Amino acid sequence: MKRLITAYTSFTRTERMGIAVLLIAIILLIVCKATMHLWVKPDFNDAAQKALAAKWEAHKNKVVPISERITTTESIATPQLFAFDPNTVSPAQLKQLGLSEKTISIFLNWRNKGKHFYKKEDFKALYTLDEADYNRLAPYITIKINLISLNTADSASLVALPGIGPKLAHKILEYKKEIGSYTSIEQLKDVYHFSDTTFNTLKDRLTIE
Repeated sequence: MKRLITAYTSFTRTERMGIAVLLIAIILLIVCKATMHLWVKPDFNDAAQKALAAKWEAHKNKVVPISERITTTESIATPQLFAFDPNTVSPAQLKQLGLSEKTISIFLNWRNKGKHFYKKEDFKALYTLDEADYNRLAPYITIKINLISLNTADSASLVALPGIGPKLAHKILEYKKEIGSYTSIEQLKDVYHFSDTTFNTLKDRLTIE
């Protein structure tokens, strides 16, 4: 305390007056806060509050006729299931099948980038398509297969098939030149580096006619 008194007396008269005014202001603020509830009264209307509470209770207990109820299921069209080919199905048809706008948009972007569906399981790879939707649509996926003749196909037609790149397409065409023409699809197994896996994938898409 002695040090505080000594420090206080070391200030100039103006500084001592400033400290005193600051202390008085702090004390007044503390007193105001402590006594505010005594002299500041909120504008509270008890009757109005009770009336609002009664209206709220009446609203909660109100029975809405079934004909006036709005449910989320009513705003969503019932999906229509029909046979479709993922390679040719239109956006409107996808919507009829019950797919979301986001899934449709991603699917179309996927297809526009060159995605081709060779089997119904390819459709399952669409990452926004959940398993329930796939299981619902799988029985209706019908992919039209255009058979490609080994004896008339060009390099571009062969490369478009899954598992065949430009090098393997070239080998298939070169082997045809060697043997004159294919007489059986099984002859593809004699093409150098033509795997059994690729053969099993393509055997139902090829013909020799």
